[in-house]
Amino acid sequence: MIIDIRRDNLDRIINEDFRNDAERYVRMYEDFMAAAEGSGISIDRTLSSSGFTYKENVENVSGVSSSGFGHSLHYGEVSPACANCRTGHLSMTVFHTLKCNRDCFFCANMNQDDYEHYLENVNDAFAEIEAADGGMGFTSIALTGGEPLLLPEKSIEFFEKCRAKYPKAHLRLYTNGDYLTPMLATKLTNAGLDEVRVSVKAEGDGYPQETVEIIRNIAGIIPSVMVEMPVIPGTLETMKRLLVELEDAGADAINILEFLYPWVNSEKYANRGFKVKPRPYRVLYDYEYAGGLPVAGSAEECVELLKFAAEKQLKMRVHFCSLENKLTSQVFMQNSSIQPMEYEVMSERDFFIKSARAYGRNAVKAEKYLSSKGLPFSKNGMQIEFHPMHIKDIKGLTEAALTYNIAEFDDCSLIVREVKVDLIDPEKFDYSADI
Repeated sequence: MIIDIRRDNLDRIINEDFRNDAERYVRMYEDFMAAAEGSGISIDRTLSSSGFTYKENVENVSGVSSSGFGHSLHYGEVSPACANCRTGHLSMTVFHTLKCNRDCFFCANMNQDDYEHYLENVNDAFAEIEAADGGMGFTSIALTGGEPLLLPEKSIEFFEKCRAKYPKAHLRLYTNGDYLTPMLATKLTNAGLDEVRVSVKAEGDGYPQETVEIIRNIAGIIPSVMVEMPVIPGTLETMKRLLVELEDAGADAINILEFLYPWVNSEKYANRGFKVKPRPYRVLYDYEYAGGLPVAGSAEECVELLKFAAEKQLKMRVHFCSLENKLTSQVFMQNSSIQPMEYEVMSERDFFIKSARAYGRNAVKAEKYLSSKGLPFSKNGMQIEFHPMHIKDIKGLTEAALTYNIAEFDDCSLIVREVKVDLIDPEKFDYSADI
């Protein structure tokens, strides 16, 4: 059993040094949330800080499955691109422009690097793909924006080049659909496009009917026609109607996402009564994903939509991709590039490099056992770091820390940084379930 350490359970840790280490990360999280509030967003303190568990809410729902240790739920099969996304291995998303013809209040594009530059200048997306090719090619490539179809000819050319160089790669396009005519859809398909993901903005009690008609007009032209959109809290009944109408329009699938706060437009969020979760991330880190912080209530409605799809036995596939699911690829890419120490393990659950750490009297017990068995460990004063698989074997162990670590590269140098510690209950610890 792993106990997520927060301010309200910090006193469960007995050893003072361990408690001080854990409190350092608790303070960092508190400072982070204070910064979020300082940006103008409110925090929903009525929610449990332990978070909403997705998998447990659909365990008895026929037709709904989970992957990514419960962070990804799906009714029907997921897109090959979604399967690749969890690790990001041989997968890449690029853009030509960050300019868009719409102005959605929840858009996170302004968080992208060089946002202002790419409003006026065009990025060479294919050159970026080629530069990132390490010799193994790609299994999945996406073109996004901004709105990529503001530059339709460049989009067509991009997919032609990708299909020629990477004939087996899955190619997809993200668009709001405003410029996606049947003629352009045909040209994109001929260029090699496998999948389009159209965004639909559902707010209040409605959604743009013209976007549904665009989907109806291109269904059957592009091999896979999907919708990808956040679920705004309070739109559950609207979303149910949309799912039924999208199926009637011929959509193959929909990816529903957590609605996020992108650190801007706080007054628009406040006016709508939106608040962020009290604990947005399981592990606090400087994630590259630009989307922002999850808004309270969105994940719950996503899960209800999965139940609805199963109840109605829709033919259209439905995939809930949580924010946590989107963050795993960065951790995987950074940590898969190094070899963990003998007393560490890269978790299949979240891809953080983990070790167990015993303090004080527990460190003495751990060192005695590990030394007697010739097992690897690292000693630092009255602390012993060792592989978590040995937790149950150390007699008399009353508590231990689980450390979370991530590799970082800066100016050709490598450091492995600890970003969190949790409390291990040795009696209830299950290596296969907890690590």
